[in-house]
Amino acid sequence: MTIKLDLRPASLRRETRKAVHATRLVAAVLLVAFCLVSGVCILFGSVLAFRLREEKAMLKLTIEELTAQDVRLTGELKRLQNESARFVENLALVKAELPALEFLNAVQGALPAASRMDTVEVNAGSAKIVGIAASEGEVVAFARKLGEAPLVSSVSFPVTSKHGNLIRFELTCSLLDMDTYGQKLFKEGGSE
Repeated sequence: MTIKLDLRPASLRRETRKAVHATRLVAAVLLVAFCLVSGVCILFGSVLAFRLREEKAMLKLTIEELTAQDVRLTGELKRLQNESARFVENLALVKAELPALEFLNAVQGALPAASRMDTVEVNAGSAKIVGIAASEGEVVAFARKLGEAPLVSSVSFPVTSKHGNLIRFELTCSLLDMDTYGQKLFKEGGSE
C-alpha cells in the first residue's frame, strides 16, 4: 500500500483538480435524459389515458342513444311497412273494383229506358254485356253512347238476334286500365 503525502507548505500547494471521467459524465447525462424522457412519457400517457377514458364513456353513451334510436326506428319502420302493405292492398282493390263500378255507371247512363241487361261480365281490360232491347236502333244508340264513356276505349259491333218482337244483343267493350283512365281524366280536367 502506498500513501502519498504532500509536505510542501500550504502556500505552495497547487490546487488539484479531480479528473473528469468521460464514462461517468456520459452515464450521468444518460440517466438524467432517461429520467426526463420517462417523466414526459408518463405524463403524456396519463393525459392520453384520461382522455381515452372520457372518450370511451362518451362513446358508450352514444352507443346507448343509438341503440334506443334503433329500437324506435325499427318500430317506426315496421309501422310504415304495415301501412305500405295496407296501401298496396287498397290500391289493388281500387284498381280491381273501380273500373267495374265506373263501367256500370257508364252502362246505366247509356242504356235506353226500354232496354234491359241480362248479364254484365267485367274482366281486366274488357267487359261483355248481354241484354234485350226493343229495336236494333236502341242497341246501336246504346253502343255509341257507351263508346263515349271515358273508361271505354272501344266497343265492338253489336251481335243481335231476334226473339219475337225483341232484339237480344251482345256487346264487347275494351276498357282502359286505371292509370290510363286517370291520366285521361286529368287531361280532360286540365283542359277545361
